[in-house]
Amino acid sequence: MRSILMSYDSNRETHTRLVLSMADRQGLDLQEMMLRADVSEHQFDEAVDRCVGCTQTEACKCLLDSAGPTLNLPEYCRNGDLFTSLRSS
Repeated sequence: MRSILMSYDSNRETHTRLVLSMADRQGLDLQEMMLRADVSEHQFDEAVDRCVGCTQTEACKCLLDSAGPTLNLPEYCRNGDLFTSLRSS
């Protein structure tokens, strides 16, 4: 049971980093936005949950590793609507 929980935590940590990195490349500092209460902890957790459910994790990692400071949001990103909404607010 412990290894399952450790695997879950590791997977969630991976996707948390992916969400933060993708948001950053969209010009969004989600950590700062949470501190200012522009993004709730619940919204952030939902974004991570959407990322966990994505089948393109490796493609996302490669894209983030090879892209510059900004990048166009890939079509497969399950947080595209959130990022677009936050950029326009």
